[in-house]
Amino acid sequence: MKKLIHLCILFCSVIYLGCEKNAEGTSAASSIGKGGSLAKFTIIGNYVYAVSSHYLYSIDITDPSHPVKVNQSQLNYDMETIYPYKNRLFIGSKTGLYIYSVDTGSSPRLIGEAKHGRSCDPVVANDSVSYSTLKGSTFCGPATSGLYVHDIKNLNAPILKKLIPLNDPVGLGMADSALYVCNNTDGLKVYDIKNAYSPLEKMTIQGLGFVDVIPFDNILICWINDGISLYDITNQLQPVLIKKISN
Repeated sequence: MKKLIHLCILFCSVIYLGCEKNAEGTSAASSIGKGGSLAKFTIIGNYVYAVSSHYLYSIDITDPSHPVKVNQSQLNYDMETIYPYKNRLFIGSKTGLYIYSVDTGSSPRLIGEAKHGRSCDPVVANDSVSYSTLKGSTFCGPATSGLYVHDIKNLNAPILKKLIPLNDPVGLGMADSALYVCNNTDGLKVYDIKNAYSPLEKMTIQGLGFVDVIPFDNILICWINDGISLYDITNQLQPVLIKKISN
């Protein structure tokens, strides 16, 4: 229940910020959802996409007061997270990274995949690179714990470019040339990703148990073990604490 409350706080925070932007004239219909890397649902255009363990759902929200489920795909892998970028969905599962096209909004289509040893797998991505964290554990599986970097310029055939071992990685977020990786009680690691396939660690923020992050404009919204913390990322490689909100 506590995890659900935290996720709701994160989602509502971003919805609130997003509403302020829409008030300035941004079209909601062309928007892409902004959530954490551990999210199980997201928005692209007029559709909500959601994952459960073995299903990918498409929900038409053209009329937000009357959402309609238009598609339900049964899949053979344990899906955990979903991340939107342009007209693509990046889905992390316990067995790999899966890339779907939503050119036809109601019917996502698998266009690429990168298999890995069984593990937990949140993911973020842009046009050319995806970053995912795998956690080797009794619960998640035997894969090597760390940050995995894939070249996805060819979406049909992602290529693993680098593995950075980490002790206890969880969620992650990307803002321009900065990557933020939650490493639970080992802190929040900040990487310079100007060289996209070779992240360079710049600093680690200690003292809090970091679970997931959402970079939003110049604010980094962090889900921590005992609440929410907000950081100013005007300088993206040097987050500055604004406020901590405890449970």
